[in-house]
Amino acid sequence: MAQQIPRELSQSLTQVALAELKEVLSEHQAYLNNSAKGERAILQFRNFSGFSLGGVNFSKADLTGSKFTGASLGGAKFCQANLFCADMRSAKLVRADLSRADLRGVSLRGANLTDAKLHKCDIRPAMLARYDERGTFIAHEFDEMPSQLGGIMAQRADMSGARIGESLLRMADLTDANLSNADLSGADLRKTTLVGANLGGTSLANAKLAGASLTGAQMIGANLRGADLFGADLRGAYLDAESLALDELKMAILPALERKNEEELEAMLGAHDLWVDSAGKAGKRAVFTDLDLTGRSLSGRNLSMADIQRSRLAETDLSGAELAMANLAFCDLRNANLKGADLRGVNLQHAMLRDADLDGADLGPLERIGTAALSNPANLQSAKLNNASLSGTNLKYAYLGRADLTGATLQDADLSHADLTGADLSRTNLTDAKLEGAVLRDTLGLPDRGQ
Repeated sequence: MAQQIPRELSQSLTQVALAELKEVLSEHQAYLNNSAKGERAILQFRNFSGFSLGGVNFSKADLTGSKFTGASLGGAKFCQANLFCADMRSAKLVRADLSRADLRGVSLRGANLTDAKLHKCDIRPAMLARYDERGTFIAHEFDEMPSQLGGIMAQRADMSGARIGESLLRMADLTDANLSNADLSGADLRKTTLVGANLGGTSLANAKLAGASLTGAQMIGANLRGADLFGADLRGAYLDAESLALDELKMAILPALERKNEEELEAMLGAHDLWVDSAGKAGKRAVFTDLDLTGRSLSGRNLSMADIQRSRLAETDLSGAELAMANLAFCDLRNANLKGADLRGVNLQHAMLRDADLDGADLGPLERIGTAALSNPANLQSAKLNNASLSGTNLKYAYLGRADLTGATLQDADLSHADLTGADLSRTNLTDAKLEGAVLRDTLGLPDRGQ
């Protein structure tokens, strides 16, 4: 339903007095606690610009048309709040919770929404009632004002199920954001960064995605009909067959995924063996980027320090393979066999390892590198390990920040000193796993050990 915003919205807003705000918030908290003495906060058309309100609870408050320009709102709660046509430009909303908030017509340009929650919020354009020169409301005539999210920083933000259709998201940073099942129909996402974002089941119909970076994005079930993908980088993105057949993808940058024959592959592997054995003085390092290695057998082969980025290795046999310091970023390793593989110091950022077998693999650090005796830990940042098997796997000191381990088996795994910041451990089997010294900040669904 369209809302009527009075003409005063374009005029000066009332500056909030801190004493008044403190009293209002006290009564509002009582309201949220269902106390008879509580009263919902009604703070329409107020000016909070530059305020430091970190952790404040504005849930269910009416903040229609209010101004938060440059305000510090880290960790603040706006759950189900009414922020219709609010001005939140350059606001600091790190880890803020805006779940189910009414953000229609909001301006968030340049705001920092890193790790924020915007689950099922409404960011569609606002329908504004029109007034004549005398301030008289003109019935049934409305102007549409799109929500402004250009240039926002929303890395790892949870925007799942959000309604963002027709909004302006140009040049935003949505790296690793969760936009699953969101409605982005007709949204302007030109030159937006969506690296590693979850767009599963998302509607991008008629969206403008020219020049967008979608490397490693999960796009299974996404609706791309009518989308402008001119120059969009989809290398390493996970797309279903139906999407790949669309004419809309013809102008996008797609992976070549070249398929080498056995003779060519053996020649490359032989040259790499010589390169490793001679410490780089002979032979040639294996560069397998953008290759289709689906179903190939590379069991026991030496691929240490090989560059295998964005390649498809689904159902590939890499059991017992030497992959120390190899670059497997953005690789598709679904159902791959990595049992007992040497993966010390490996780069698996944004890799898809759903249903992969990593039992007994070594993902510990590669130690004593060079004259400085450096230690290089395995990097699995934002890797997707849904239902993967990692029983008895060595993950000491591994970086698993924001990794998806839902349903994975980590029985008897060694996670000592591993960094699991923001990882999803829902339904994960951690029976007898070692977690001494592990960083578990902001993890989701951490089960009780022994379950």
